[in-house]
Amino acid sequence: MATTTGSPKTHSELVELLQGDTKVKVAVDGVLRGKFLSKEKFLSAAKTDGFGFCSVVFGWDMHDQVYSQELLISNKRNGYRDLLAWIDLSTYRRIPWENNVPFFLVTFRDPDSKNALAVDPRGVVARAEKRAHQELGYSPYAGVEYEYFNFKETPDSAAGKGFVGLNPLTPGMHGYSMLRTQLNNEYFQDLMDKALDFSVNVEGHHTETGPGVYETALAYTTALRMADNAILFKYLAKSIGMKHGVIPSFMAKPWGNAVAGME
Repeated sequence: MATTTGSPKTHSELVELLQGDTKVKVAVDGVLRGKFLSKEKFLSAAKTDGFGFCSVVFGWDMHDQVYSQELLISNKRNGYRDLLAWIDLSTYRRIPWENNVPFFLVTFRDPDSKNALAVDPRGVVARAEKRAHQELGYSPYAGVEYEYFNFKETPDSAAGKGFVGLNPLTPGMHGYSMLRTQLNNEYFQDLMDKALDFSVNVEGHHTETGPGVYETALAYTTALRMADNAILFKYLAKSIGMKHGVIPSFMAKPWGNAVAGME
């Protein structure tokens, strides 16, 4: 498993790493959700088995609506009980657009048995990667290439339109254009620069065929690391987009008559 450069290997290294910090941001995989923890709370959780995280994140859709059919792991009967969020120190990085706050991903475990949960997407990839190494003798690598629409909108303007008729960042078809990037140059450059600062390595970044479409290829790495980088690039793109008045959309087909990239 690939680790971020500078990741702490021991609790004492972690304490030293966070010496000048007062808070830490943590996130869970799937629909990326998370929160800030005080440094004291974080260090205590990192020293033990983790910290409690509400299981409702497995019972919500992306709009925080509880599924009509309750799940065994997350339901009213068990009070949406807390699961154990285990902190993976190898995922350490800092968020450059949030004052370089330290950031870690967590993996869910059963609070009673301390075993990994079958429904945790990050845990599933980790187990598959471990099994491939132990049983088959190799470490799987992967890569991700995104082709995504970008809209010249804000959350308020998009909601005001009912998310219909959004303005593309640039009109027309301009794959591999050397000129169209000049129209939104700060946003275009910021994506690649902040990705590097966020330890999400980018291999290629350019305009694609389609209105407001960019293509970003992430540098290949181990499977779990690639899964982390894939979801964190979406987080990065949407965060950087908000600062530039842009909404990136990773929907496969936001318009009925247009798709990202060349078919």
